[in-house]
Amino acid sequence: MLESHAESSCFCYAANAVAGKGGQGEFLRQMVYALDQLPHGRILSRGASASRAECVDLPFDGWERLCFQTIGRTPLLRRRGDLLTLINDIQFDSQLPLHVGKPRLFDGVMGQCCQTFEMLSRHATPLVLTALNTHIDNVADVLADERRRLRVSQPSYIHTRMRERVRREVELASCIRAISQLVKQSFIERGVAPDKIEVVLPAVDLDHFRPVMQRDEVFRVLAVLTIDPRKGAYYLLQAFEKAAIPNSELVIIGSTGDRWSRRMLQQFTARMTNIHVRSANVLEDPIADTYGPASVFVHPAVEDGFALAVGQALACGKPVITTHQTGASELIEEGQNGYVLECRDVDGLVDRLRLLARDESLTRRLGAAAPQSVAHLSYSSFARNVACLYERVLAG
Repeated sequence: MLESHAESSCFCYAANAVAGKGGQGEFLRQMVYALDQLPHGRILSRGASASRAECVDLPFDGWERLCFQTIGRTPLLRRRGDLLTLINDIQFDSQLPLHVGKPRLFDGVMGQCCQTFEMLSRHATPLVLTALNTHIDNVADVLADERRRLRVSQPSYIHTRMRERVRREVELASCIRAISQLVKQSFIERGVAPDKIEVVLPAVDLDHFRPVMQRDEVFRVLAVLTIDPRKGAYYLLQAFEKAAIPNSELVIIGSTGDRWSRRMLQQFTARMTNIHVRSANVLEDPIADTYGPASVFVHPAVEDGFALAVGQALACGKPVITTHQTGASELIEEGQNGYVLECRDVDGLVDRLRLLARDESLTRRLGAAAPQSVAHLSYSSFARNVACLYERVLAG
């Protein structure tokens, strides 16, 4: 394993996230655990705490915060999520050099560390670029196409400058850490050498997410996602309405990401009283109240680097229906613990929902097989995989 070095020679991870808040926040929490196992771990983020590793919180202040607030208060500008995301990431990146020190290895999330990569590359510091989504150009192209299909005028969260920053990070990185084979393949398709990319799957909190039986006879479809074009909620809503399954419910744990999504959701809920949208913290709330009531879990994304909720649902003993455009689809064995479809395949989703609704024994069998498919994704295994990756980068 990695040996101890001087205090200034740390293993540093940076993420513009708050531990436990959203998908990036849950991945940050996993990285806090991993760096706790290493000598002289340091985490730079918007909010995290650790047992051993040093955690430094970087406040969102200065002119960037004022600009962010101004855009958020201006009606014509506040729809520009791409500007808000870019400003936030650049401000985070600008603070990193003040706290990063002279790390033995630096690991940063894609799009959030370009300036820091530039600085550390001049000192020949090994750089790991963590890709939580597919290649930035793939994400941008997919979202642009999806917005054309759905006639969404509001821009996506990807600014042209963000794409430029990520391309530079990819160029400077010693290694790109992909969180799924889907992510790795997207970088290869954009011209990145395969031997520069390592796959390390995220973890599932197997102490929290564990098998739990449904307590009623309702055929309950569950999704845990942000309701926006990227996550594909529109196609799930279409499929659920078209399936018209008796004694059924659709429960979405999440929130709407934009004005188009809010209006779209309102149209479905106005027609169907068995669609319920609510908020919950699946990382902390009792699973009997979150994943427990579900008969089947659906993640219909048109692009998702992994989808932590898929792993969580499997750990809770729920059959999963997801898309080939979701990285966690590699956890699904067709007809064994769930099904994988092409994104936007509404008819295919209708067929699978009806199949599981009419065959309770099949639903139970798929659910019983689900937990074993994520048994290898424990926090301890994740920490070992991260340490091994860092060893290989340092050796290379």
